Amino acid sequence: MTLTVDLIDSGALSLLRDMERLNLIRVTSPEKPAAAPKGSLSERFAGALHLSAEKYASFQTALQEGRAKWERDT
Repeated sequence: MTLTVDLIDSGALSLLRDMERLNLIRVTSPEKPAAAPKGSLSERFAGALHLSAEKYASFQTALQEGRAKWERDT
């Protein structure tokens, strides 16, 4: 089981280390948050679908039809 604990008092870490020495728990360092990706979405995902020219044209047509329906229904 994994739990996340926020330490309020600096002495709490010492208690946790003592429990770790007794093999009751394992203290791990927190994971670093992932860096925010740079660049716009269109730049990051350009060409990600690897579509042929024919499939790309079909995809664009379907997208335009969907957008037209969306705008018409609102």
